[in-house]
Amino acid sequence: PPIPMIHCDKCGWQPVPEKDLPVKLPYLKNFRPTGTDHSPLASDEKFYKVRCPKCKSWARRETDVSDTFLDSAWYYLRYPSVKEKNKPWNPAITKKWFPVNSYIGGAEHSVLHLLYVRFLAMAFKDWGLTHFSEPFPKFRAHGLIIKDGAKMSKSKGNVVNPDEYVKAYGADALRMYLMFLGPFDQGGDFQDTGIRGITRFLERIYRLAEKSDWPKVPDMEVEKNVHKTIKKVTEYLEDLQYNTAISALMILFNHFEENPDLVSRDDFSAFLRMLAPFAPHSAEELWQEKFGKKKFVSVHKNIWPTYDEALIKDIFFDLIIQVNGRLRGKITLPAGASEKEAKMAALALPEVNKYISGEPKKIIFVPDKLINFVI
Repeated sequence: PPIPMIHCDKCGWQPVPEKDLPVKLPYLKNFRPTGTDHSPLASDEKFYKVRCPKCKSWARRETDVSDTFLDSAWYYLRYPSVKEKNKPWNPAITKKWFPVNSYIGGAEHSVLHLLYVRFLAMAFKDWGLTHFSEPFPKFRAHGLIIKDGAKMSKSKGNVVNPDEYVKAYGADALRMYLMFLGPFDQGGDFQDTGIRGITRFLERIYRLAEKSDWPKVPDMEVEKNVHKTIKKVTEYLEDLQYNTAISALMILFNHFEENPDLVSRDDFSAFLRMLAPFAPHSAEELWQEKFGKKKFVSVHKNIWPTYDEALIKDIFFDLIIQVNGRLRGKITLPAGASEKEAKMAALALPEVNKYISGEPKKIIFVPDKLINFVI
């Protein structure tokens, strides 16, 4: 876009009057770089020869154009105000929506695009045009998806056309697989076998949904697993750990399949709501089929499930016993057992005691997890 400035030999630099904005580019037959320090626009006298806005003498319009990064560094402010006709953005709408909670992009954004964005945001704040100086308080860089051990590119011929996979497996399977194949900030290796695995998982959910005989009294063990999964998935989602969130759902569903007659209506309802961010179409279809009422209410507009603290606490836990870092035994203890209690119980086991003579040099104790005797 043309820089809206005019240079006059008498008055110096002058901004283009607001009534003449925006400055529109002329039609040029030859728009290629000239090989000099002049822009192709400098060859079009009709474009650059203008009157000075101040003294009306002949002056010269700026023929350089603004960098593309400059323009992409402020247009986010326009998105919520597209209906605003008199100014770039509506202050009330801008105050409602900005600054955003989190910005997600490639690693290169942190040194190119975001540099310009932050600079302009600070300038706009100094000029009183906005109320914030940091447009994106939190930045998360996503990883790269590779195929056959290399970054996807046309030159390598390893680009994947998503339309083919959507047609073969469905949008949900592809979407869910992309989130499952690796940590969000690291990416992963794209493989067809992985999509087929996700497809089978979704098919298993549909099969379980066919059951119509829900138990009237929820099973305590199943319910505890559901509440533990709600806690995990909620925390994983907030931290963008999509792959571990899906893994937690898979573990819960395995428990459902092992105890199909004990899965209550509420258990399956919570499961579908947790599935919704990852497989939105499947979750919606199953939700309407199993829980839809006369009035349509989307699963995506339902309340996110919450967990009961009392249900996620274990009464017992398996204490891992190590000697010099090597596993030597396990014992079940009440949750919250002290180091003294764990030590006494561990040393009472013959398979542990035989490796220890005398008082250990050091004891490493992780509550409700392990005890390690250093001898």
